[in-house]
Amino acid sequence: MPPCARRRMGRVAVSDALRLRRRPKPDWHGSTLYWGGNILMIRAYELVGRPVITIDEGAVVGETAGVIIDTASANVAALIVNATNRFEAPKAVPYALVQGIGDDAVIIENASSMADFGTLPEILDVGRPDSDIRGVRAITRTGRLLGTVADLMIDLDAGSVVAYEIRGAVGGADATDAIDAASLSLLPVELVITVGRQALITAAETAAGGSAK
Repeated sequence: MPPCARRRMGRVAVSDALRLRRRPKPDWHGSTLYWGGNILMIRAYELVGRPVITIDEGAVVGETAGVIIDTASANVAALIVNATNRFEAPKAVPYALVQGIGDDAVIIENASSMADFGTLPEILDVGRPDSDIRGVRAITRTGRLLGTVADLMIDLDAGSVVAYEIRGAVGGADATDAIDAASLSLLPVELVITVGRQALITAAETAAGGSAK
């Protein structure tokens, strides 16, 4: 490798290290999180149970039941909506069709923004419900257990996962360690290598960003 290439790589590594070291501490306000003063995040679980209202008729057409996450890109692919008719299967609202998400409601243009999951194979192919990701073990690439995924922190404006909330492990590097229910911290999404069915693999040796409340 040419010396100039090594120098460039060295500068990138140092820059990344400084950026992570200077990461601001999270600041909680109720169920939302401000990070660095300008990034608004919310736990995925906090979105559950909000009424879904259409703009064209002002009608409540369902309530949110979760989110579908594209684990490769960390984008929110869709909202899961339970229709007002309890005999109907849950519907999907592609995130691009969501007009607004507030503390009290989710707004969509009209009822046709909701679709059967069977008609959206592109979402089913890449996405996983947030409920499937909670409880997955967070393990470093060196094989050390950090804990389990307690929740996903979502930037509503960007429509993406910004961090995973990790419930920490008690003890050392043994992956059989118990989980400390009281210990919560944040793992930035850029440090996540893989979100699999049984484990989340991370490049971080510790969860960053301070404790969640």
